[in-house]
Amino acid sequence: MRLHPPPPRPLRPLREFAVVAVTALGAAALAEIVWVLAGPGLTSVLDRMSEGPSLRSVEDLLPAVTFLVRTLGTSVAVVWLFLIRAVAAIAFLVWLFRARVNAESLTPVPHRWFRILIVLGWILPVVNWWIPKQIVDDVWASSRPGGVRGEHIGREAHSELIWSWWVLWLLGTWVLPLVGALLLAAVGRNSSDGVFWLDVFTLVPSLAAAVLEGKVILRITEAQEGRRAWAAGISPP
Repeated sequence: MRLHPPPPRPLRPLREFAVVAVTALGAAALAEIVWVLAGPGLTSVLDRMSEGPSLRSVEDLLPAVTFLVRTLGTSVAVVWLFLIRAVAAIAFLVWLFRARVNAESLTPVPHRWFRILIVLGWILPVVNWWIPKQIVDDVWASSRPGGVRGEHIGREAHSELIWSWWVLWLLGTWVLPLVGALLLAAVGRNSSDGVFWLDVFTLVPSLAAAVLEGKVILRITEAQEGRRAWAAGISPP
C-alpha cells in the first residue's frame, strides 16, 4: 500500500506582521533623516548662542549652558533614534521568523540555516555579511509561485530585488561609514562639516535600502498570503 506524506502545516497569517514591520521601517528611516539634517542646524544655533555678546552679565555662563543643552539634547536624540531602530529591527525579525516558518511548510527542501540564525546571523561578526541575505533568499525561493524547483535551495535563482537591498544595506551600514571614518582620520578633519557630509553620503544608500527592504517584505507576504488563500480555497484580498 502506498503511503502518502502527511499534509504540510497550514500557513499562518503574515499580513499584519508585514504592516507593522514596514511601518516601523518607515519610522526608522524618517528618524534617520531628522537625525542627519536637524543635528547640524541645532549645533549651529547653540554655537551662535554661546558666541553672542547680547547678555554680557551672564556671558561666562552661556558656554556652560550651551554645553548642557547640547549634551542633553544629543542624549535624548540618541536614545530616541536607538529605540526607533530597535523597534524596527524587532518588527522585521518577528516578520521574518513567521515568514520562515511558513516557508518551511511550502517546500520539503531544507533551508540552509537554523532558525536561531534569524537573529544571531545579524550579530555574529563577518558571517553577518551574508547569512541574513541567504535566509531571506531561502524564504523568497520557497514562497514564490512554483516554490523550490531543485533539490538544493541554495542553487535557486536569486532575486535581483533582494540583491539590490542587501548591497545598499551593506554600503549604508558598513562600507561607507568605515571608509568615511578612515578618510576623516587620514586627513585630520574631524569637523562637524566633515561628519555631516559623511552622514549624508551614508544616509542615501540606507534610505534606498529601507525602501527595497519594504518591497521585499511586501512581495514575500503577498506570495505567502496568496498560497495560504489558495490552500484554504478562498480568494485573496
